[in-house]
Amino acid sequence: MAAAAMILPLLLLLCWFLLLSVGDAMCWFNDDASASAPAGWLVSWTNGMGWYKGMPREFVDGHNQLRARYGLQPMRWDNKLARQARRWSDAMRGDCQIRPSTGNSFAESLYIGRNGWNARASDAVRCWGDEEHLYDRDTGKCTAGVDFHECGHFAFMVRPNFTRIGCARAECFNGGVFITCNYFKDEQHQPATPPTYS
Repeated sequence: MAAAAMILPLLLLLCWFLLLSVGDAMCWFNDDASASAPAGWLVSWTNGMGWYKGMPREFVDGHNQLRARYGLQPMRWDNKLARQARRWSDAMRGDCQIRPSTGNSFAESLYIGRNGWNARASDAVRCWGDEEHLYDRDTGKCTAGVDFHECGHFAFMVRPNFTRIGCARAECFNGGVFITCNYFKDEQHQPATPPTYS
């Protein structure tokens, strides 16, 4: 009888927790879109907004640390570029596929995080920075035989006349994260011979 008296409160507590766990901030997700890993519950730590405190600084600092190694002037945050990035990342929430925006006059880097809603700005910056070994610093192009799509994110990060950046992060309905960064050139800081990309 004493054991039954202890089990009932535990069952009620479990039911209460399960009822609280079902809501708009939760979704069923697959840890990797291509994997057969067991699915689980996930809670958005940004309440589905995608934005978190310090995110712009995380993007800018990540880019500027890399640019400092190349002796380049730091990038600065641009709210207009960030608004454009926000519009595009919000539009991609439905299917969370890599698709560049169209009709813009700026360069763009895209990142998809498939591990739930955990991807942060630093994850995208690290991923793009990992393309460094495919980049030829002397020519400002990808190394021979490498397509621009394979090193272009890194090339944008270290392009001398790209000094303004605006980025956004959106949490996709399927549990992934879509991140986009827009870059715009500073007309006052044109390199003597601008790098060309193939």
